[in-house]
Amino acid sequence: MSGGKSGGEVLLITGGSGFLGQHLIKQLLERREELGIKEIRSLDIVPYKNNIGHEETPILRTFVGDIGGDRDALSPIFAGVDGVFHCAASVKIEYPPNYEELERVNVNGTLSVVDLCIQNNVKRLLYTSCTSVCFVPFKGRSTFSAVINSTESKTDTPTLDSSTLWEQDGEFLIAGYASSKLRAENIVLNSNGAPLQNQQDYLATSAIRAPLTYGECDSHFITNIFEYLSTRGWVFPRIAGVGGKQQLVYAGNVAWGHICAYKALKISDKAVNGLPVFVTDDTGINDVSRFIQKMAVLGERFKVKTSWWYIPHFLYFFLAFLLEVVVRILYPYTKYRLRYSPRAIASYTSSMLMYNRLRASIHMDYMPLYDPDTGAERSAKWYAKWWDERQNSRRQKKSS
Repeated sequence: MSGGKSGGEVLLITGGSGFLGQHLIKQLLERREELGIKEIRSLDIVPYKNNIGHEETPILRTFVGDIGGDRDALSPIFAGVDGVFHCAASVKIEYPPNYEELERVNVNGTLSVVDLCIQNNVKRLLYTSCTSVCFVPFKGRSTFSAVINSTESKTDTPTLDSSTLWEQDGEFLIAGYASSKLRAENIVLNSNGAPLQNQQDYLATSAIRAPLTYGECDSHFITNIFEYLSTRGWVFPRIAGVGGKQQLVYAGNVAWGHICAYKALKISDKAVNGLPVFVTDDTGINDVSRFIQKMAVLGERFKVKTSWWYIPHFLYFFLAFLLEVVVRILYPYTKYRLRYSPRAIASYTSSMLMYNRLRASIHMDYMPLYDPDTGAERSAKWYAKWWDERQNSRRQKKSS
């Protein structure tokens, strides 16, 4: 496999077939001359498919592989690489959590990526973290979180002293997943400055923490909410309680934040090296139901309403707790998992979540690439197209 030490850089994106990976690959291709890119490699557990409409080019090479699997089999893909964007992860907030899979992919997979970077003399590693790592109970005891214009150093994250994910669940409002992401983030950041195999260079790392993300190729957020609402008359249930305002971010700006961070790692060893960075944009801060309504209106496919009734947060959380207890007790016999943790949903919808991107602005020269209107219009258009394709697929299945 050809190296990238001359004539331009070779960049590798793990999870390149995924939501953020597709946005990142598109932007890297658009800026390949500016960034001096010779080759882009995508590594994912599923075969790569261009779902975002970037140009087809031979400088993009795609590989199928599992970061939580055989490390030796992945080594040739890392050979000759200058920088890695580690986006691959198991993104699930089901209940009970699949601790084994989260540990295998998010934690052990990240350990493998770090080791492969060191063995193959990769100089820069950027990790895709998320703000769920600081989605913790307010004052350590409540059922909601409060992050109000906080910088990275002022935002609480657990210390993770225990050795297993399930022992850490009480410290997070999203069981299993949040703990696995924070452990992986710590692995990457603690490897900053590690000597590479050639004993001449050192590994430079950083981690991007983005809030809940929307945009083209989304398969976890708005698409799932649309699926849910379509079975309930397009009525969004209201959960009343403290907070209820969250910061969202467009995927194109998250991808741009990764590129800005990579450029910062190349320029200086004191900018964001070994540090987490909040990447946000100017998407309006409001409750999720309002944003879902906006996507529906812009997409011109349906109209989402909020229910005239509401469930008090404390009551919803109590009922969610009872449901999770029953599901967990029966799990050894039924093997049934809830697709989403109802307690996590209750906590998120009642939380105040607003993050300060000062570190990104000062040390990465980051400014959102897309304004809120552009991000919303692009996203709504894609969600409308996705919905049409979904409906056509269902009609075909019924007729066959």
